[in-house]
Amino acid sequence: MGDATADAAAPLRALLMGVSRFAPAVAEDEEPMPGQGWDDLPFVLPVLARLEQAYQKLAYEVRAVREPDRRAVRQHWTAVDEEQYGIVHVVSHGTTAVAGRGRTAEGSERLSMVPSCGNPGFGTDVSLWVQEANSLAHPVLFVVDLCRAGRAARVAQLAQIPDDQLHAWVIAATGPDRAAYDGAFSTAVAEVLEEMADNGLDTSPSLRFVRWDKVTSSIQNRLSATGSRQKVHSTKVDTSQPLELPFFPNPNWTGDPRLERLQTVDAPVRAFVADLGAEHFMDRVRDHFVGRRRQLAHLAPWLDDATIGGLRVVTGAPGSGKSALLGALVCTGHEEIIRAAPDIRRHLAAQQPDGVASPNPMLAAIHARNRELDAVLTSLAAQWGLPARGAGRTEPWTVPDLIEAIVALPAVPVLVFDALDEADDPADLMQRLLLPLTEALRPDGRPCLRLLVGTRRGTRFQPLLELAAAQQTLLDLDDVPDGELRADLAEHLSLRLAELPSYSAAPQRPVRTALARTVAAKLTRNAGTVRDWGPFLVARIFGRALETLPAPADVAAAEHLGASVPVTLPGVLELDLSLQPQRARLRAVLAAVAWAKGEGFPTEAVAAVAAEFDPDVNDGNVRQLLEANRFYLRTGVESDGSTLYRLFHQGLADYLQVESYLRPYTPTHPRPDSSGGPE
Repeated sequence: MGDATADAAAPLRALLMGVSRFAPAVAEDEEPMPGQGWDDLPFVLPVLARLEQAYQKLAYEVRAVREPDRRAVRQHWTAVDEEQYGIVHVVSHGTTAVAGRGRTAEGSERLSMVPSCGNPGFGTDVSLWVQEANSLAHPVLFVVDLCRAGRAARVAQLAQIPDDQLHAWVIAATGPDRAAYDGAFSTAVAEVLEEMADNGLDTSPSLRFVRWDKVTSSIQNRLSATGSRQKVHSTKVDTSQPLELPFFPNPNWTGDPRLERLQTVDAPVRAFVADLGAEHFMDRVRDHFVGRRRQLAHLAPWLDDATIGGLRVVTGAPGSGKSALLGALVCTGHEEIIRAAPDIRRHLAAQQPDGVASPNPMLAAIHARNRELDAVLTSLAAQWGLPARGAGRTEPWTVPDLIEAIVALPAVPVLVFDALDEADDPADLMQRLLLPLTEALRPDGRPCLRLLVGTRRGTRFQPLLELAAAQQTLLDLDDVPDGELRADLAEHLSLRLAELPSYSAAPQRPVRTALARTVAAKLTRNAGTVRDWGPFLVARIFGRALETLPAPADVAAAEHLGASVPVTLPGVLELDLSLQPQRARLRAVLAAVAWAKGEGFPTEAVAAVAAEFDPDVNDGNVRQLLEANRFYLRTGVESDGSTLYRLFHQGLADYLQVESYLRPYTPTHPRPDSSGGPE
């Protein structure tokens, strides 16, 4: 927000002021004036102590002022600028009255904190503090636990200031004309701060601060869970433009500018990075794309050839590597990804220079998982920078509009369209968008674009598959020479094993070579099995199981272990699950994530669904299981900053949704044993 986060490394300081006892303001025989005669608040000091510890857990330097009189309140408020307090949290009585005057003098925004002397007045008006704080050089958050606290959150003078220019923010205990009770609000704030210090409210590691709407909704949820009728009032923000305010540091933050840049890439494009396994490219080498050299060498020059258009379709079994292949092309050619993560292109270019697409400003990419036509059209128009039809266009794009716009472009654009089979309505997208795109021509008679589509086989997609087959542009990844597929699989496994401590030493080279070769041979032995279950997916999960199994002692044991690899996705998944601690809970968590749509489920949704499968699952162990089993997961970011989880491959989701995923593992073959024989 503007300059609010510019000095994120500065010390965090919080000022807490709380009053529990109030001096009598008048003699016993006198009539009290408005705002006089305040009841004591015995809950304040215990709540203040808890708040002090909670803010400290978030790395705040805390100044806690107990029982301040009016002079002390005024002095500490006027020191906010000099002391650079980022948070001011007050707990006391609140009053709208002006001493010695009637209710007509109150004003609609006035709200004073009652000091211990019982005489609010000059220097205690919290609403005025908020107005003054907006002129400070640093942003200030006011956490206001007073009756009628909502008045401080609705200061008219600040209502029209844009979010990114505002420097005074408020979270208030209750509405402008409502009471606050028994410190329930501050207790809820303390609980949220404690959870925030523990898990960041599950905020994505790419975000430095926990987002505003996540914090305010969490406080309200805590209040509601206790049966309180209080409704939190806070500074209104435009949640369609996520704002990182510098008040609540995220303990999950990795400080990785690369991840932060990737989060700025449009979601339908960013998904290609995830499917390539390249979000954490620098520290997850074992998950990197390898192989498919012939296909890359064929497709990359075609994507670059600006003189032609036409259609190419890549198909194959689940786990055959369709998305990784298309991901490698998009990550090397799409300029937004190159800007955010140039290391991906450098790595792939070093592996195979002739299989790398050239950077192309007219290359658009759509990952269709859980997306529908309107969202796809909007993203394409934005990626190609298509001009709006008329000033102030607000109506949605249509396919005829899109085609009319792209045929008028000076150069033939490129579209890589993956996961058609995972779209909200795949047949609709094919019939209404993809097929019309293949038929549209430019004024010179050339096709309107170069279109590369990735999809599974299926009767729903026959028109597209048959069109590509008729044009001899259908690339079936299951229909490649056995020797080529075997070599690609062996290379994939060899690189994976070389990263494992038990296989990485020099004397282990013959062992990992023999193991990779044997597994590759087993997985390519039966063409029918290859067409049912992609061998790359099976090999990848078997590599995960090898992390747990003891490494073979010699080449013969390696060959025996390699020959035991299950050749189906269910078989290899059940093998790996049987080797994992808390396997029943892990199965329940993965089964829950299998039902995630779009970018995924947040942690609380995973916990809620998983508990239906296994009652022993709760928020705490779900977080542990998600963290320990990142291998199976891809992550996204919700609009409120929460981390979202989905399975890394749709084939896994399909299996876990359909099968009886809670049954215990009963192997149909001996469990692999690296010693050379069955257990």
